[in-house]
Amino acid sequence: MHAAIDDLAMPVPTLRVGRPGPLGNNDATSAIHKQPVTDARWLDTNGVAGDTQADRVHHGGAERALNHYPVEHYAVWRQRFAGTDDVFLPGVLGENISTDGITEDDVHAGDIFALGGATIQITQPRMPCWKIDTRTGVKGLARALIEQGRAGWLYRVLEAGEICAGDRLERVERAGHGITLAQLWRAFNTRQPDATQRDQLRTLAQLPALAPVWRKTLSKRAR
Repeated sequence: MHAAIDDLAMPVPTLRVGRPGPLGNNDATSAIHKQPVTDARWLDTNGVAGDTQADRVHHGGAERALNHYPVEHYAVWRQRFAGTDDVFLPGVLGENISTDGITEDDVHAGDIFALGGATIQITQPRMPCWKIDTRTGVKGLARALIEQGRAGWLYRVLEAGEICAGDRLERVERAGHGITLAQLWRAFNTRQPDATQRDQLRTLAQLPALAPVWRKTLSKRAR
């Protein structure tokens, strides 16, 4: 068992999984419609048992085994987009887990967490796509998630194990570079990054823990 290194620990009230199904009216398929499960599920490099993806190129895989979204952000979206109180509820963005008490301001690419019997590591911010707009019926939501850096994040699995609703998520190792996901997004979204942001981009572009697709993107951005 790993011991938590700080007070960044909270329960995971719900675990969600999904299978590909229709999305919208354009013959698209997606597993973004995820449903809560109450039994223990095996989590390994392929993701949560019973959770599958329609598009394995852009979703799922070892670098995107588990999807995490902060529940705090839903209040932001309900306020920004009028009439969406019944839309922005935990799970609507297709996340496997939602938590209260941890956002992009608190975590870094490379942070390691214990969750149930598994050990997981943050690999990247989530890069939302058009399916989020279609799922919620809120035009421009995916762009807003990117612009505000409130997109959630993804994990790889370092040690497989069983997880279930009610397990505690506890940080057991903090990445040494100290660049939060919020800072990553600000540097990424800045048209002309300043010297500090360019240094951050270069540091992250060389970070083995960061998913390769993001290392490549940030390397280009730094130039």
